Amino acid sequence: MIRHTIYGKTQREVAGKLRSAISYIDNGTFQEPRKITVDEYAKEYMKNHVSALSSLTQVSYEKNLRIHILPALGKRKLTDLTRRDIQAFVSSLGKDRKALSPKTIRVIHGTLHALLAAAKRDEILFRNVADDCTLPRVTQTKAKAITTDQLKPFLEAIKHDKFYHIYYIAIFFGQREAEVLGLRWDDVYWETNSIVIRQQLQIVPNTKPAQYQLVPPKENKQRRIILAQSAMRILRCQLIKQQSMQLQAGSMWSNPLDLVFTNEFGKPLHHFAVYSHLKAILDSCGMKDFTFHSLRHSFATISIENGDDIKTVQANLGHHAAAFTLKTYAHVSDRMQQNSAARMEELISSLGTAE
Repeated sequence: MIRHTIYGKTQREVAGKLRSAISYIDNGTFQEPRKITVDEYAKEYMKNHVSALSSLTQVSYEKNLRIHILPALGKRKLTDLTRRDIQAFVSSLGKDRKALSPKTIRVIHGTLHALLAAAKRDEILFRNVADDCTLPRVTQTKAKAITTDQLKPFLEAIKHDKFYHIYYIAIFFGQREAEVLGLRWDDVYWETNSIVIRQQLQIVPNTKPAQYQLVPPKENKQRRIILAQSAMRILRCQLIKQQSMQLQAGSMWSNPLDLVFTNEFGKPLHHFAVYSHLKAILDSCGMKDFTFHSLRHSFATISIENGDDIKTVQANLGHHAAAFTLKTYAHVSDRMQQNSAARMEELISSLGTAE
């Protein structure tokens, strides 16, 4: 005889679980929670818990499970896992020739922690054994940014690229790549020289050919950015360019998302195509280690160098707090130091301080 134990906080809860268990047994699908492996629960977890998250998060969780977590822990029973097992797994990620970066290790641990937290909510586990693990320290690296002095040759280099308007917008608006590609004409306010960041463009996971969707911006925070006149002129040039493409495409044109930046048929642009063009340009300018995100860092650095306060820069970038912006851009450029020294010299001279 096989015995199954069912737990619950109330008699009604136990009765409900008993009815479900009887149904599963009748269908031949019942599985004792204490015998479920990490691999088996991961399938349930991805279907019932992760499916409600953003597409990028779904892709990240699936990748972390498939490449790192399941090969190491997939065959283990959930209830047999200990904190020592999790710590040993985390520590192994930073060893040998294939050692991962501290940031990547923390992301993988976060995925495993979330899975075990869901198992706890599903009453398979009494506690989350991924709590209180010792994780590698992530060192804050200086954000690579195009300085004011490097700006002119960079603008010359991108002038004749087909994605020129995108790069110009990124470096003078401070948007993330997905936000630039997800900008709609309805988000452009010509009368106030401003745009509103309401969404970002993402690829729907596991779609071939690629399908796209608009999702809320990071941290679900919309933001309004007031633009320089030159930036507004670039948007008007982009509008004229798109209208020309639409005329040439004729009946093949389709832009249902009302995107500002599309291919010649109105379809969303793939982020890799935009990025690969930019990398070639950066390499030609001697900035091989720079990325698309460097344009966003450049916007922040140039803004601060030219006198913008941290609170304004934070609002334009969409950071959750000014303290985060200040920490990210705590480094002081030579130009900022020179300007500070010049202001101090002007003050000292005005006081007539004796030598």
